Amino acid sequence: MANPKAKKKNDKDPAVDAEAAKTAFDKLLPRLDELPGDNLLVPNTAADAAAIAALRVASEMNAPAIRARFESLPKKEFDLGYLDDLEHAALATWYATTQLLEANASGTEAKLPVDLVNEATDVKARMLRVCDYHFEPDTEIGRQVADIRVGTGYRDLAQDLSRLGKIFRQQEAALAGDKKHYRADDADHAAKLSHSILKELAATRNGEQKLWTERVMRTWTFLSRAYGEVSAAGTWLLRHEGGAERFPSLVAAGRTARRARSEGTESEGAEAEQGSAELAGG
Repeated sequence: MANPKAKKKNDKDPAVDAEAAKTAFDKLLPRLDELPGDNLLVPNTAADAAAIAALRVASEMNAPAIRARFESLPKKEFDLGYLDDLEHAALATWYATTQLLEANASGTEAKLPVDLVNEATDVKARMLRVCDYHFEPDTEIGRQVADIRVGTGYRDLAQDLSRLGKIFRQQEAALAGDKKHYRADDADHAAKLSHSILKELAATRNGEQKLWTERVMRTWTFLSRAYGEVSAAGTWLLRHEGGAERFPSLVAAGRTARRARSEGTESEGAEAEQGSAELAGG
C-alpha cells in the first residue's frame, strides 16, 4: 500500500500532513457520531482527492482578507462555523478514506458469486452500448457514461449499475425505440444487481472495513454540508472575482482523480507488458 502521507500533486493542491489529518478527525469524531445514520451520504467519487480540493478552497477562503468578507455577512444569512469547520472536515475526510484503503488492503478480498458478477458485467456492457448509440460524448449524459466506464472493482460495478439504471429511467422515452440493445426491464434489473453486489460485499467485510466505511460516509456528509454552505456564500461574495470558478465541484474533482488513477494503472500495465516483450525478445 502507498505511504499514507499524500504528496503534492500540483501547484494548486496542498500537501496533506497525516498527523494533522488524524488530529482533525479525532477532534470532529464526537460531532460525526451525532449525524443521523439515515441521512449519511455515500461518496460517489474519490473522497480523498475531493478532500484535497476542499482543503485548497479552505486555505484560500481563510486568508485574512477573504475571511473578513465572510465575517461581514449577517449571522442569520451565513454561519461562520461552516468556514471554521471546512479545513478540519477536509482533513478528516482524507484521513478516514486512507484508513478505509488500509483496511481494505489488509482485509480478505471479497468473493462474489461468479454468476452474479458475470450477469452484472453483461448488463452493464449492454446498457453502455445503448448509451453509446443514443448519447454523444460531449453531452451531459455522455460525460456521465464516460465516467462510469472508468470504474473498477465490485463496488464501482454496483454504483455503475445504479447510475445506468437512473439514466435509463430518466431517458426512457428516448431509448424505448431501440429494439436492438435496449431492454425495458434493464433499469430495474440493474438496480437489483447493484443491491445484490453491495449486500454480498457487506457480508464479507471485516470489522475495520465496516467501521471505516461508515466513518468515510460520516466525514463525507459533514464535508459536503460545510463545503456547500461556504461555496454558496463565497460564490456570491466573490462574484466579481471569478466566484463560481473558485469553488470546484468536489464530486468532479474526485472523479477526475479517479479517472487519472485508472489511466495511470492502464499505462503502467502497458509499459510492463512492453518491457516483458522486449526481455522475451532478448
